[in-house]
Amino acid sequence: MSAAPEFVIRRASPSDLPAILTLLQSYYAEWHIRLCDTPEKTAADLAHPQLGFFLAELQGTPAGCVLLRPLITIPSATECKRLFVAPEFRGHGLAGKLMDTAEAHARHIGLNWIYLDTQAVMTTAIALYRRLGYEERPRFNDNAEADIFLRKRLVE
Repeated sequence: MSAAPEFVIRRASPSDLPAILTLLQSYYAEWHIRLCDTPEKTAADLAHPQLGFFLAELQGTPAGCVLLRPLITIPSATECKRLFVAPEFRGHGLAGKLMDTAEAHARHIGLNWIYLDTQAVMTTAIALYRRLGYEERPRFNDNAEADIFLRKRLVE
């Protein structure tokens, strides 16, 4: 029996822009996302002083990512976006590990809530979010492609 792969998950830096853009292009293509971030917006997300992308790698190869963005309309909250694991790295619980890392970071910097949106067709992601304790909420943003809105309280 072979050992489970040793993924490294870390906060991405501006130098990771090419890897993040490659992962996002796969995400957009797989899910037919029309409202894609520009490379400039992605670079700005990477440069955020407290939030930004988290990158999962296996032996230096980008395997997945997740983004925490400011959510200025809701105090003490962040918005989780762009959770994606490349197809060849699925089946190892990596999406859950990315979410755990993002949640731990948000807690560490003093945030109380994570909000996210998704599409009903993303059933695997929705099941993960529910297992992690996310609950449905009314719409909190203007994302026309989303039809499910969730949040999780990070601190009690």
